[in-house]
Amino acid sequence: MIMSLIFAFAGPLADILYTQDWWYPLTLINTIIGPEALLVGFMIGGVASIIYEDIFKKRLKIRKISKTKETQRNFSFFFILSISTIIFFSSFYLLKFNSLFATIFALLIPTIIIWIKRKDLILDSLATGVLLVIVASLVYAVLEFLTPGWIHAFWYFKNVPDIIIFSLPLDDIIWYFLAGLFIGPLYEYWQESKLVDA
Repeated sequence: MIMSLIFAFAGPLADILYTQDWWYPLTLINTIIGPEALLVGFMIGGVASIIYEDIFKKRLKIRKISKTKETQRNFSFFFILSISTIIFFSSFYLLKFNSLFATIFALLIPTIIIWIKRKDLILDSLATGVLLVIVASLVYAVLEFLTPGWIHAFWYFKNVPDIIIFSLPLDDIIWYFLAGLFIGPLYEYWQESKLVDA
């Protein structure tokens, strides 16, 4: 639940950039950024944080720690989140990267930090990236069936060519894979927990 809440908050923040050069969706309240961004962020954060464990029958083994160690653990977690946020906005506004490249750097750099510190989470990370792309592809396929042409109606296709693979625009394939890489092992990294067979 905590990961869902964190990324529910991140959803509207990310759309500040994405609505400038990535997509321009209709919203329930006819604003540039709508409440849907909260819901989408909530769902993506939740799915990405548990899908690997659910499919491969894993559970978390969390050891008890002291208050001092818990403070250090929380600091490390918020440092990773802060690094991602700073890279995302600074690369877009200061370095003038488009939102796709801002996303790539903002998700890949902290993911590499996690991999360096926790090599045991690399498989979780990679698998979650692939699984999230598959889930997104299924969701987009259903939406395209229900509302044909919705992607071309809302996507700018400024950052990448107009290429759609398995119902997903190319930039969205990249986004979901990187989001899975980052979010998948994030809770385990934060709690310093181990994934064991259920």
